[in-house]
Amino acid sequence: MKKVIFVAGVAVLALAAVTSAAFSTNLTVGSTGADVSALQTWLITNGFHIAAIESGAASKGYFGSQTKMALAAYQTSVGLPAYGFFGPLTQAKLNGGVVGTTPTSVACPAGYTCTAIPGTTPTTGGTAPTGITTPGLEGTLSVTQGAVSNSTLYVGDMKAPVLSLALQAQTSDIAVQRVQLDLGSNSTIYTKKFSNVYVIGDNGQVLASMPLNINTVTKSNNEYYVTLTGFSYIIPKNSPNRYLTIAVDVMPSVDTVTYGSSATISLSSVQPVRGIDGAGISQYAGDASIAQTVTLNQSLADSADIKISTDVSNSGSTAIIANSGPNNDQADKVTTLVFAVKAEKDNVGITQVVATTTVGGVANNASTTNAYLYDGSTLIASASIGSTGVATFSNINGSTGYVVPANTTKAFTIKVDIRTAGVAPANVVTTVTNLGVSAQNSQGSNLTGGQITGSAVTPNSLAVQKAGPVFTLIGTPTVSKSVIGQTASSTFATAFTFSIAAQGTSVSIGSTGAFVVGVYVNGSSVGTINASYEKPVSGVTGSGPYVIADGSTATFTARASFVGPQGVYLPAGGIVTTRIESVNGSYTYVSDSFRAAGDGAGNTITL
Repeated sequence: MKKVIFVAGVAVLALAAVTSAAFSTNLTVGSTGADVSALQTWLITNGFHIAAIESGAASKGYFGSQTKMALAAYQTSVGLPAYGFFGPLTQAKLNGGVVGTTPTSVACPAGYTCTAIPGTTPTTGGTAPTGITTPGLEGTLSVTQGAVSNSTLYVGDMKAPVLSLALQAQTSDIAVQRVQLDLGSNSTIYTKKFSNVYVIGDNGQVLASMPLNINTVTKSNNEYYVTLTGFSYIIPKNSPNRYLTIAVDVMPSVDTVTYGSSATISLSSVQPVRGIDGAGISQYAGDASIAQTVTLNQSLADSADIKISTDVSNSGSTAIIANSGPNNDQADKVTTLVFAVKAEKDNVGITQVVATTTVGGVANNASTTNAYLYDGSTLIASASIGSTGVATFSNINGSTGYVVPANTTKAFTIKVDIRTAGVAPANVVTTVTNLGVSAQNSQGSNLTGGQITGSAVTPNSLAVQKAGPVFTLIGTPTVSKSVIGQTASSTFATAFTFSIAAQGTSVSIGSTGAFVVGVYVNGSSVGTINASYEKPVSGVTGSGPYVIADGSTATFTARASFVGPQGVYLPAGGIVTTRIESVNGSYTYVSDSFRAAGDGAGNTITL
């Protein structure tokens, strides 16, 4: 049956005679103006006292904490959520019992056809907010919980996400204009933990914010609530999820009792998210099941730590010729170790580094005399090397230490002065461990215990001698393949270009088998192959072996090809690398890595 209502374009609301205006404006602490005065008049007239106004100490027109308490008392008396926020529910309750001025039109209820009384114009709904592209259409709003990556907050965090709302609109665009949060039953959530709360849109813009204090947080049935309004966030109809993020500022200081405690923030249980559809009708969604619990930890500074490791920039096996000084057996500032320090959670100042250097496995002060600590090319500390091979770089950069910024990695280089190098190569090894590193956080507190971890040591072989070949890589070694699969063998090709300088003695390079290429799958050797090369254009004499005279340098390009190994388990995305070594193993160059296809199922395959 068709339902028809005859309506006039100008209608009169039947309301009780107390105020001359129908309430339609949301009011909260801080609101001002005639609407606030009208609300305060109604509250006082109906026995909900506002002491400051009634005593004459304050004038009407400002919504303060006493108005909030009076409004909450009224809401409790009529069974409304007692948040002290004057929103649509409370407005509707008051508008049902007071006489007010009339709107210029009346909305046509859904499911009815409205016919205008002659001389008047009915409307099909309220006014759609700016940005709505579906005027006149009713819609529905849904809210589900989105993902928030962090479940731990730290003292001093700003705008830290604590709850994510995934919103969808059906049939009509909806402008979301209010979010009401339940802060739990313990007031410490806003007195000791969080100072501000925010509603943040998809692209990071702050839509609304509210300080958390006694004037903005309301209590009802032992729960604390805060309402964020004053924004209009458009959710397009039938579009993928749009997200609102609830974020908080954590107090800049927290007592030790509060450390490690948790806090749960959820939507309130009754119509927490409100939006306006294209017909100007309020749509509500969400409930208290949308919640997130976070743990409050100490400040990032208090939980800072550093990790020490051998830096990837360290070269392979290297021959160092120490042929300086009066006895041709010295070398100054030889790089023995590049180590990395990664600072996590906070800026960390390195105040001390202890490094131990051995020569031929012996901590002999006659072989190493001084040590130097660099950041790139900048010398930041120096120290003498004691009889046990220990150099202590102390008081680095004064009281602040040498700062490694939070969540970054900085490489440091240690160089040493070599003395009394012998004819035979002797390995030089420098080691730095967590026990030899001292550091402090940005607040000047020392890192202790497990806050400093890891170690670094000279990789491969660093051989020091009075005379011999010095190898220098030219360009980037390569490795490539022609065919690859799980059932057919692949042919790999590799190439290395490097120079060999003879220092302190002549160097002989064999005509065949001079260089050996090792093949590695996921770091494990699967065989070696001799690399071929042509006679260098210059720098050598003889027809094989080739001789590099003392003080001369020759450039070689060594090439090798090989069939991929069989019966090797190669995980999906496994890595094949090659490296070239001199015949005596005194130098190693590693090629570019190549990711080969594995089945990832533990099956042995043919590369």
